[in-house]
Amino acid sequence: MTIAVVAVTVGFVVLPACAEERPSDPFGNHTTELNKDAPLVGIWESLRDQMKLEKAYFHECLASKDASCPSVPALLQKLDEIRQNRGKALLGHLNLSVNLMIKPAPGEWTAPLEAITMRNGDCKSYSIAKYAGAQELGIPADHVRLIIVHNRRHSEDHMVAAVYQDGEWFILDNLTNVLLRDSEKRDYEPLAVLDYLGARRYLPAFWLD
Repeated sequence: MTIAVVAVTVGFVVLPACAEERPSDPFGNHTTELNKDAPLVGIWESLRDQMKLEKAYFHECLASKDASCPSVPALLQKLDEIRQNRGKALLGHLNLSVNLMIKPAPGEWTAPLEAITMRNGDCKSYSIAKYAGAQELGIPADHVRLIIVHNRRHSEDHMVAAVYQDGEWFILDNLTNVLLRDSEKRDYEPLAVLDYLGARRYLPAFWLD
């Protein structure tokens, strides 16, 4: 499977937490920055630029209430429904909602709003939508990650979103509606992590640039 990440960034900007509040990366904190020439670095930088454009479009739709933005009202309604929950319940509803909004299909690296509008995509689309959605729901940027893993059970690479809650990392995965801790995902070998700081690789993983 070709890994591609889609992050939905809509709504208000969530500022990073203070340095001392930033938790270590999921699955252990042994990560280091990828070489700037690594393909994943360029892909992630390009995707973040796309997300900024989507955010501008989103705010323009909110201000104009343009009929040409049909997906925005439905997205706002869904976010309001998820906000009625707190803690792990909120994360569980976010995971379930995105899993139901997008149908599994081969996909490329796609920005979140586009993925939700198209309503189909692969693990990248699901994960990026959850990554952006979590921040829109008020979770600090320092507490949200995108993780590329190797799924040992299926012998393929995969992408999930991870959110830090109550001192633990919880994995939001399109392969299950059940919310699990990173320590419970024993079939997953972490390869790389993406967030607002950039792209990093896990040191135990063998990485090909």
